[in-house]
Amino acid sequence: MARPWRLFWLFVLGFHAVSAAAWWWLMPGGFPVSHPRFWSNQVAPLAVLAVVVAAVMASRRQRLDVLGAVLTAFPAAWVAAGVASRVVFPVTLGRLFALPLLGGALMGAAVWLTFRRQVFSGAWGIAAVAVVFGALLPLTQRAPAPDTRPLNSPLSEAPGIPSHFPGGKLGPRLMVHPGDGSLTVQAGLLRLSVQPILRFISRSPDGCLTILAPPRLREGPDLRLLSTFQDEKRLTLRYRADDKAILQVDTDTGSGPMVIEATTRLPRPVFSHLNSYCDVEVTGHRRLALSFSPCADRSVEVRPADYPVGRPLRLAYRDAHDGFHVVEATTGEKGPFRELARGRLGRSEPLAITLHDSGTPVARVVLEDWAAQTGTALSPTAGWGVPVNAIEFSLEGDAPGSPAAIYTTLAGTSVGRGWDSVGHAAGIYRNRMRIEVVGPAR
Repeated sequence: MARPWRLFWLFVLGFHAVSAAAWWWLMPGGFPVSHPRFWSNQVAPLAVLAVVVAAVMASRRQRLDVLGAVLTAFPAAWVAAGVASRVVFPVTLGRLFALPLLGGALMGAAVWLTFRRQVFSGAWGIAAVAVVFGALLPLTQRAPAPDTRPLNSPLSEAPGIPSHFPGGKLGPRLMVHPGDGSLTVQAGLLRLSVQPILRFISRSPDGCLTILAPPRLREGPDLRLLSTFQDEKRLTLRYRADDKAILQVDTDTGSGPMVIEATTRLPRPVFSHLNSYCDVEVTGHRRLALSFSPCADRSVEVRPADYPVGRPLRLAYRDAHDGFHVVEATTGEKGPFRELARGRLGRSEPLAITLHDSGTPVARVVLEDWAAQTGTALSPTAGWGVPVNAIEFSLEGDAPGSPAAIYTTLAGTSVGRGWDSVGHAAGIYRNRMRIEVVGPAR
């Protein structure tokens, strides 16, 4: 083999060896054999490494006929992967599919120029297997069909004639910000900033990695206020994003729970990496801990978490068998995950999150519709049995009194590695929630 071609193939083999080893090491594990990510994350990298080893051994033994046959696997797989990715992800990879296609064509030309006087044995069989391998790989990266369950309850009709509500207090403990649909709640000694409307932050038009999506399709439409209605009992705000969204907030009387209801209609499925069903930021605490109604006897301290590695994130999720788990990651937001508490949460049951400050319960946030609508398919980024739904909670600073964030999603991939997307099914989603003061008043 001429020296330039030897250097070229050493680069190709080294690139594939390093990439396969890194993929096997970094990608999440813990998937069952029936899941596509078991094959793409655990088996496929080992297959690539086996081909590299076979090529190196054939080269060392001067078996150029075998070496040429083995090397045909690389261009065959890349060309097949390029064509298949264009079919599987027609929008995201409408042009980017040309990169693996050109790489495969370059390696195919290099095989012919390097071994044009050599007769291969078994090259067609190896190439056929490689084509199947390359064609199937994009399929393993496609987001599964959405398994969220929108309630599809009718959108509430706003009563009466539109009125002007510039924003501000809706009672002694409650303030509404119409522009972004957020609320500020004084719950005893704690101040809660609540984002109750379903929002999508990072999208994919066809279930591919969101980082590859065109920016105009990745970001989606902004929430836009259309009108406000107010009477003595309730404030109703109408918005436009993907379609209609309505926020209704009961007037706060100063006692009893504060009642909030947000409904959002999705006219078509939305695939996303990051999204929010309900976000809550907590301030005013000295040392915050959470307890969840399925395992109310265990309170879990809210701690700082790092990204992408470092101090572990804590989160809760509901699995496909009505199990509710509170877990801690190994590093950053990545698994395997250590269980801190567990219980049972059926689809028809509300989820109550009690906020404790220095061991004393102060406030409670009740999400009445979260469990009913969650997706429970395994997360492609988290692995280790964690599904797509999650309630992530952490401090935003190092001090125990730092602001705390509670991020709630029905289906997302913020936990784990990668920018994979998962889907929300089309329909009407509802977030009916109560905020109760259970500790001393300010």
